[in-house]
Amino acid sequence: MKKYVRWVLVIATITFLCGCAGQTKQSYVDSGMEALMQQDYQTALSCFEQARLAGEDLEMVYRGIGLTCMGRQEYAKAVSAFQMALSHAGMFPGDLEYDINYYMAISYYKLDEYVSAISCYDAIINLVPRAYDAYYLRGSMKLYLDDVEGAIADFDAAVAINDDYGMYINIYDCLRQHGYTDQAQEYMNVVLMADSNGISDYDKGRLSYFQGEYAAACNFLERARSNEKPDAQMIALLGECYKKEGQYDYAAVVYSGYVEEYADPEIYNQLGLCYVEQGEYELALTAFQNGIAIEENNTCMQTLKLNEIACYEYLHDFSTAAQLLNDYMQIYPVTAELEREYAFLTTR
Repeated sequence: MKKYVRWVLVIATITFLCGCAGQTKQSYVDSGMEALMQQDYQTALSCFEQARLAGEDLEMVYRGIGLTCMGRQEYAKAVSAFQMALSHAGMFPGDLEYDINYYMAISYYKLDEYVSAISCYDAIINLVPRAYDAYYLRGSMKLYLDDVEGAIADFDAAVAINDDYGMYINIYDCLRQHGYTDQAQEYMNVVLMADSNGISDYDKGRLSYFQGEYAAACNFLERARSNEKPDAQMIALLGECYKKEGQYDYAAVVYSGYVEEYADPEIYNQLGLCYVEQGEYELALTAFQNGIAIEENNTCMQTLKLNEIACYEYLHDFSTAAQLLNDYMQIYPVTAELEREYAFLTTR
């Protein structure tokens, strides 16, 4: 499931307070959300605190704090903030409470608290009984508790509401990753027995990928890329298929072509990793730095910065790597592994 739920947010200092206070046409919550989108988490937290003191909507304030804590990977604090947000909700729950429960479920999942995550999806389904994605995600959580029967009941509910073949493939992959191969195959069989005219080229590509037929997957995904506007997920999978075929150069071409038109940090990261696998560390470094330069909506900034540090280390520029790692540790949670790496870099 950790492949499905892919969250990375981030944070900074209190010196921005003058900037927040000086804004008259914009609420502190809005300022906090802007800072959050730019992954300036310290600024975001300070704005949300100002919003609280100014008596702004407390549900929105604590929602913003929760999102900021998620960015810092402080998931227990995020849960507490989201609970506070819900405690300030109105009498009749609506879209905002629906949204908060989704984020709280992700935070519980990150804490390996699957029962609590399930309770969040329960709340979502009570709010919106036809929320098929909540059924799918709740089923995914149940697999961590070895409740395969409960998971399958939720998966069946999801496809009963939305019988898109992509959902069947998602369920197949989820069950397969947890080792329930027989049950997974039942969902795959639905796709295999379907009229191929009803399956998109993208889903045909995914199907071929999971079956290990990477050349066929490339063909289907290339056709999908030609016939519809590609997104980052499609391009990432297409590049992965070319890499599985040993065609790293062409994978790099696919990634490069996409970011020339759509500056996407995730694809820049994939491009950098592709160059790393080829030993092209200068090109990899440029790709990671291009991704870092995209500040707005960059949900993989933390990963990009770590990969940038690794590239400098590959290039034997240990002083720059050490400086960047020191900067990184001022923003993100520090682990024992990072401390050991910093000690290593500073003694080279």
